[in-house]
Amino acid sequence: MADEGRGGGDGEVVGRSATLFTAAFDQTTGVGTYVAMESFEGFLCGRSGSFNFAHSATTSGSDRSAEFFTVVPTSGTGELTGIHGAGGITVDGEGAHHIWFDYELPTAG
Repeated sequence: MADEGRGGGDGEVVGRSATLFTAAFDQTTGVGTYVAMESFEGFLCGRSGSFNFAHSATTSGSDRSAEFFTVVPTSGTGELTGIHGAGGITVDGEGAHHIWFDYELPTAG
């Protein structure tokens, strides 16, 4: 059995993350690709722990393509041990980035 959910709503994800980020990007044209490894620590739907995830995307200056987002297998700790899933990042009209992901966790207890 697993608890299933979709992270990213207000109050569902509370914590902090650290990111290792690299990119090949042409500032003149706005074209490039980034790759990032991120480590999250905090609460996911009331369960505490940490996990890592990787994400990347390519832009032609006005869009996103070749997007990738995955929770790193076996990276969960504490009550987030066993987490797995995938998701993405959306960018709104003001340029703010929003992470969303679908995940599963082993049933608590």
